[in-house]
Amino acid sequence: MEVRLIDIAPNSNILIINTAFLGDIALTAFLTQKLKSSHNCQISVLTTKPGAEVLSPVKSIDSLFILDKKGTHKSIRSTIDFAKSLSAYNFDIIVSLHKSYRTSQIVKNIHSDIKIGFDNATNSRVYTHKPKYLNHLHEADRYISTIFEDFEKMPIELDLNIDDKLFVENLLLQNKFNENKKTVVLAPGSVWNTKKWGSTNYSDLANLLLGDYNVVVVGSKQDCLKLSNGVIDLCGKTTISQTYQLLLQSDVLVTNDSAPTHFASLTNTPTIAIFGATHPMFGFGPLAENSVVVQNESLKCRPCRVHGSESCPLGTHECMSSISPSSILKKIKVIIGS
Repeated sequence: MEVRLIDIAPNSNILIINTAFLGDIALTAFLTQKLKSSHNCQISVLTTKPGAEVLSPVKSIDSLFILDKKGTHKSIRSTIDFAKSLSAYNFDIIVSLHKSYRTSQIVKNIHSDIKIGFDNATNSRVYTHKPKYLNHLHEADRYISTIFEDFEKMPIELDLNIDDKLFVENLLLQNKFNENKKTVVLAPGSVWNTKKWGSTNYSDLANLLLGDYNVVVVGSKQDCLKLSNGVIDLCGKTTISQTYQLLLQSDVLVTNDSAPTHFASLTNTPTIAIFGATHPMFGFGPLAENSVVVQNESLKCRPCRVHGSESCPLGTHECMSSISPSSILKKIKVIIGS
């Protein structure tokens, strides 16, 4: 039986706020999906411009508001003015998934009788309800815990554009994609250097895969590898919606502890997530079925950071260098079944 921490009236108008990193924002979909599946709510999300691109295909979200933190709403004054303007939408409930001071000012200045935020949020006095931030949970479950006591996650429904589907299919065929082979997607990028398995490892893995699989690399232009002939380079060539389309057509994703892990959780694409400086116990492991985490659990120095850093504190980066491409290949074969 579903247990809620607060009463939600039918047709409630709910605003959810998340302006964090893209991977964190993607996980918002698990809360909106659960709310939409259990109640006939009107659900809006306030997020960043890139975050809106992540969440725009999620069917359980009715509308998106964009906080331009680096432009129009850079100052606290402009942020407050923007927040006050949102009171016109008459939200019954506000749920803040981000714990920053800026977010607390947004919540403070939007009229609503119910304002929910984690108990360890900055300036938490602005919230009427303060669920405990539970460190042992996955971040998606933490988001769900703001409303519900059970953490059952619903499959995410995405409303993807047929034009994006055709674009991805045409892009793959232009790059000699073989429809008779299974597809491995590599996502080598990360905001933090210590979370990266490294371009050499990804390139070596791509070489091991070539011939038996379609190998596709995704990410920003900066994530592009030194690629052998036959590897399909889509770095900087796809939108996030198109990346969802690609993941839906793929058999496995290999990635770092980074946003693509969570994109694949939304598309339920089996994922091999390589963890180095960080650890899945912080709540950011893959959620897709048949996914695995690869990490060197013998090192006493890890995890050294919650979010990673620019360089290894010991100067060795052994947490990543000790993981071989051949070991990842074995994991891929187990997941794909060949």
